[in-house]
Amino acid sequence: MNRNYTYSMKILTFILIIYFSLGSKVFGSELDTLFINLKNAQDPIIAKEFENQIWKFWINDSPKENNRLKMKKGISLMRKGKLDEALKIFTTLSILDPGWAEPLNKMATIRYLQGDFYGSARDIQFTLKLEPRHFGAIAGLAQINLALGKYKDSLRNLDYAISIYPYIGMRNLRSTLLNLIENSEI
Repeated sequence: MNRNYTYSMKILTFILIIYFSLGSKVFGSELDTLFINLKNAQDPIIAKEFENQIWKFWINDSPKENNRLKMKKGISLMRKGKLDEALKIFTTLSILDPGWAEPLNKMATIRYLQGDFYGSARDIQFTLKLEPRHFGAIAGLAQINLALGKYKDSLRNLDYAISIYPYIGMRNLRSTLLNLIENSEI
């Protein structure tokens, strides 16, 4: 019995070492789990909770506390309408932390609000290279393509966003896009 106990403890120790050293690579990351839960949520209220958790993850996805604080300051400036100041912060963050998608997404949002659709689309492409599931960036691209009259592209973007987040707020735009496509082909 003592021998079995020792053997069991060795196996348990081995499993724990693997889990803590490779955790997210072997078993999936917290963000991956949130995306699975988002896609499989049974109602919009539950989905919204997963959406909020994903946004929290994206906003805090820098290993450096100082960068996370700058992100929060930039968001605060955006809310106050100080877009140029916020853009400077997010641009700096995109340089300081080039693997972090959210500063690029915030840059895209500001450029969209400033009417720079092509600059916004460029920043969205960079965002999606780092985080291809960024439903916010994809939805932004759908809005840009809608504004530019590229209805088929907008519909493709929207459908992609819906495939990631079935309850995304923009999902109701789908029927409007289908009508616009139909009317533009007449």
